[in-house]
Amino acid sequence: MARLPTAGKTLAVILALVLAAVATFAIFTYVRGLEQRAFEDAELVEVFVAQETIPAGITADGASEAGLIGRDSRPRATVPAEAITELDQLSGLVTEASVLPGEVIVRERWVDPTEVVAEFEIPEGFEALSIQVEVPPGVAGFVRAGDRVSLVATLEPPPTITVEEDGAVTEEPGEFRSQYLLQGIEVLTVGQLVVTEEGEDGVERPTEQVLMTVALEPADVERAVFAIQNQDAELYFTLLPEDAEPAETPGRTLTDLFD
Repeated sequence: MARLPTAGKTLAVILALVLAAVATFAIFTYVRGLEQRAFEDAELVEVFVAQETIPAGITADGASEAGLIGRDSRPRATVPAEAITELDQLSGLVTEASVLPGEVIVRERWVDPTEVVAEFEIPEGFEALSIQVEVPPGVAGFVRAGDRVSLVATLEPPPTITVEEDGAVTEEPGEFRSQYLLQGIEVLTVGQLVVTEEGEDGVERPTEQVLMTVALEPADVERAVFAIQNQDAELYFTLLPEDAEPAETPGRTLTDLFD
């Protein structure tokens, strides 16, 4: 039986060792690659998330100021590619629909305010009316759909006209009065938007506004619209606890403010 020369045997051994080394290196590289990808996927990255339900129609700044948006760390593998990195990416936009607690904030859930579709049902016998006020009179943006609020109006009553016996007419101006106009109003939806208003110095500045849509009976719609259209009227909302009953109050003027 023929035998391989000694040099041939040596070459075969070396070749086998080389192939084994190459295979070992390939396996090692593959495993390291898997470990690296697993590490990258498990790496924690900071994202913006919904702390509570964010209703439709609210701006990112408004939701953030109300404590509805916060920062959190999530594994990179679980973070959507569309996740925002700065709130400025949502400037001028509002939520298209409610964002649930724990959701990562993504650009696709925010749209132009004109594209928002209403997510509420109007109770039978009522009508929906939207009232726009600044953030403080709107309870600083803490009102949510389903809450109940009351509306306080401050305005100047009409003057008191007196006709004397001699025919002389006197006119006493009314005294500004703050009083509940409507109480226990059901809130259908709430949004926030930024509008530009011109100040007394003539400079236009952006102002955060609350847009509250409420359910009112027809007669109360008339009262609310009249107050809204009255340029001298100031409107303030108050947020009520769940079991609050209408309050009997006389209203207040400067004369009896401290009584």
